[in-house]
Amino acid sequence: MLSRLLAACVLTSIPVHLALLVSDSAVYRGWVYLQLALLTASAWLLWRSRRLDGRAVIALPLTTIPAIHINAAYLNYGNGPQAWALPLALGLCYVALYAVARAGKTRRSGASPAGGDHR
Repeated sequence: MLSRLLAACVLTSIPVHLALLVSDSAVYRGWVYLQLALLTASAWLLWRSRRLDGRAVIALPLTTIPAIHINAAYLNYGNGPQAWALPLALGLCYVALYAVARAGKTRRSGASPAGGDHR
């Protein structure tokens, strides 16, 4: 459920970022385009991770960390600590919940967490 909620939040932020494309600066618009691409990729990875896809969860920081940095450093100048605080907290909670869900799935399927045969 958290993956769906976060994906919806990221998808909601995409149209809001479109308003930033009216800037006169080509460099600023370039950062906005990159931000939009990263947000789209993040939403897709969040959607994939709802099925406990480990590859999507591992790849998620590759899109979210640059997106947060661009937002803090280039789109919202001077708001670095505030721009990092909530995404970092959500990311840590997300990883913890993923680990718990993955462990629960492993126990329910009867497989050992290490994946070996323990007879």
